[in-house]
Amino acid sequence: MKKIFYDSKIAKTILFDGYSTITIFAWVLTIYKKLKQEIINHECTHARQWIELTVSSGLLLWIGLLIWDYSAWYLALSPIIFYLWYGLEYIIRRGIGLFSSKTGDKQHIAYREVSFEQEARLAEKDNNYLENSHYYAWMKFIIKTRK
Repeated sequence: MKKIFYDSKIAKTILFDGYSTITIFAWVLTIYKKLKQEIINHECTHARQWIELTVSSGLLLWIGLLIWDYSAWYLALSPIIFYLWYGLEYIIRRGIGLFSSKTGDKQHIAYREVSFEQEARLAEKDNNYLENSHYYAWMKFIIKTRK
C-alpha cells in the first residue's frame, strides 16, 4: 500500500519549514533516513485516505460519464480529489478560525483540525489502526473538531 522514500530530494524541496514527511498519492516522502513507527502509521493513514477518495471519486465520475456523457478526461481528476478536498477543508477551517476565540497560530490550528489529519493522529499510536478501522473513518471528523 505504501512505498517510503527516505532522504528524499523531492521532500526537501517541497516541504515547508517544520515539516519532514509528506504523502503524495500512495508514496511517503521524507527528509529523514529513518522514521518512527508513529510517523509511518500517520502517513499510511493518509495513503489509505487517498486511495479511498481516488476509488470512490473515480467510480462517481465513471457513473456520471455513463449518465451525462461528458468527456472521459474528467476521470483524470480522481487522483487529485483528496488534495482538493484537503485544501478546501483547510481553507474553510482557516476561515472559521479567523472568527474563533482560540489563541495561537490559526494556520496550525486549521491544519490540525482537517478531518484527514485528525484521523491520522488517532492512528499514530495504534499499529493495527488500518486493519481495525472502518473505511472513510475520517468523515466522522468533518463536523467534530478537536478540543
